[in-house]
Parts: sequence; structure tokens; C-alpha cells
Amino acid sequence: MISDLQSVSPFQWRNQRSLWLAGFSHFALEVCHSFMPVLYPLLVVSMGLTYTQIGVLTLAISLTSSLLQPFCSTLSDRFGAGRVATFSILWLGLLMGVVSLAPNYITLIVLLMLASLGSSAYHPAGAELAASGGQARRGLSMSVFSVGGNLGAALSPLLVALGVSTLGIHAGLAIIPFALLSSALLYSQFGQVAGGKAHAKAATITADGSGYLAGLILVVISAMTRSWFQVSLTTYLPAWVESHGGTLAQGSQMLSLLLFSLGIGSMLGGPLADRFSAWQVVFVNTLLIAPFYWLFLATTGPLQLFFLLLIGITMGTTYPTAILMAQDAWPRRTAFAAAAVMGWGWVPGGLGASFTGYIADQSTLDAGLSLLITPPLLGAICILGYKFIRARR
Repeated sequence: MISDLQSVSPFQWRNQRSLWLAGFSHFALEVCHSFMPVLYPLLVVSMGLTYTQIGVLTLAISLTSSLLQPFCSTLSDRFGAGRVATFSILWLGLLMGVVSLAPNYITLIVLLMLASLGSSAYHPAGAELAASGGQARRGLSMSVFSVGGNLGAALSPLLVALGVSTLGIHAGLAIIPFALLSSALLYSQFGQVAGGKAHAKAATITADGSGYLAGLILVVISAMTRSWFQVSLTTYLPAWVESHGGTLAQGSQMLSLLLFSLGIGSMLGGPLADRFSAWQVVFVNTLLIAPFYWLFLATTGPLQLFFLLLIGITMGTTYPTAILMAQDAWPRRTAFAAAAVMGWGWVPGGLGASFTGYIADQSTLDAGLSLLITPPLLGAICILGYKFIRARR
């Protein structure tokens, strides 16, 4: 064992440290950023918000977190991926902690948008850290990065829901100490790994092949259909549970189950892509989301929870694999390709949630959520188009 450890070069240790720090930093970011659906039912009461207004809040978060990501991919070249990731978590955590203190709806939107800028800056940097720590097994490295975010998003509503019993609508304040501690830990650790300009550039730019833009566009569109489905479901799931006679605690638990299962899927997706083709993993799992979702809506009790678990797993496998597909389609700038999927791929999430909220206000929340069976089918069609383009080249 000792001889094995001695045979590991310092560079390999730095790579592994970068990989696991990328996973933890993604975890910390999502813990600070994914609890708003728990507060939405409380905001409906305290501010008198409608489902449409909640959808607009989700849209503001989604757009601000997404649109700038590809352009933020250059920040790591200048400041280092570790520094960008650390500051992004600190910025986002502090602002998300005080959003519940907003005196009115407009102030709430502004605070959420400012906080979400941290997410936009973080994701390209986090993806670079993950890539630098796992060149030998690209799928596994992206899975570690993705599952960190999924687990953080799953824990976030649970932690804030626990705080609701004592702090009420101001439970988000409990996020601030976590953000301070996490950013301090990351700042102390990132100095021990490569993360400067030269390292980031080497990890994100390849010279072999010019790529095919049409394939990248199709992967991004497929990610858009996934985000439409996921953001709409996670936004309204607690409210939907309450509308069917459940409690806020039950809605938070179902939301956490969905988000935990996303983490399981993300952990499986990368190794599956290392063994099979990434496009096959994305196509099969995207296609399965639709029937699982239909069965979720049509059942109750433990069986309903089982199908919710399957929805999360199948959806989660497409996270790391979609990033790999985008990088294969656009190898000249892999950081940009990853940021395009993680950033622009999430733009329709808020738009879809707003549309779902509008349908719910015009009819029922059940009617709005029933329409979500369509986006996964459209995403599967896009993956088939990607395969066709790839085969021709």
C-alpha cells in the first residue's frame, strides 16, 4: 500500500484533489441556491403571489444563472478556476441568505438575480476543475462534479424546511454561515492545486478537429427540454402536493427525493458513458422520462414515490453525458461547450416554469403539470438528430 502511494506523482494528487474539490464546491453552491421552492408556498401567503409570479421568480433565477455562463468561461483563464469558484459561492450564499428579508416582490426579484450571477460565474470554473482532475475517465470526472451539485440541491430544501419551524419565512438566513464556512474551506484548499491561467487553458482547449456546430446545437436544445421539464416540476412539486391534501413538509420531502435521485443518476451517467456511447445513455434515459412521469401522475403512495425516484435517476444520467456530447461536438473549446449546455441549456427552465404557472392560473396546477410529458420526447428526437449528424461525419 505504501509503495502504491509513493508511486503516485504530485501531479496526480493535485488532479484528484481538483476533482473532489470540484464536486464539493458544486455541492456547496447548490445548497445555497436550491431552497426557494420550499419558500414559495410561504411567499404565496405573505406577499399574495400567484403561480404566474412564482414562475417569473423562477425565470429570473434561471436566466441570470444561465445566459452568461459561456461568457464567464474566460474568467478562469484570468483569475484561476479555484478563485472564481470560491468567490462565486460566497457571493451567492450571502445574497440568497437575505432574499427572504425582501420587503416587496420587485426587491425579491432583484436579489435573486444578483445572487444567481454567482451561479453563472461558478459553473464554467467548476467544470474546468472537474476536467483537470479526471482526464483518464472523462465520464467519471463529470459524474463527480454533477453529483455534487445534485446532492447539494437535494439537501438544500430539507435544511431550509427544518429552519422554517423556528425562523419561518426567514429560514434562508441559515444558509449564510454555511456559505462562509464552505468558501473559507475552499479558499484554503484551492491554493494546493493547479488552477491558474495556463492550467485552465490546457484543460479547456483542444486542437484536434474543428467540431460540428449542428451537433452542439442539438445537444443544447436537448438540455433545454430537460431543464423545461425539471425546473417546472421542482418549482411546483411542493405546491402540487399541498393541493392534493399533503403538507409543506411532505412536499419538501418529495422534492428532496427527486433531487437525491438526480444525484444517483448523475453518478451512474458518467461511468456508463465511459463504457458505452454518451449519446446512447442520453437517448435511452431521456426517452424513459416521459412514461415514468405519466405513471407518477397516475399513481399514489409508495408506487408514486418509486416512479418519482425513477424520473430523477433517468434525468440525472443525462447531466454528465450531455456535457461529454457537447465537448465531443465542439472540441476546439471544451469549456465553452460545457458552459453552453450548463448555461444556455437551462434558459427554457424558467420560461417553461412561467408557462406552467400561467396554465395553472388559467385552469389547474394538475393541467399545467400534465403538459410536461412533452419536453422529454422532444429531447429524445434531438439526440437522434445528433447521432445522425455524427454518423455522417
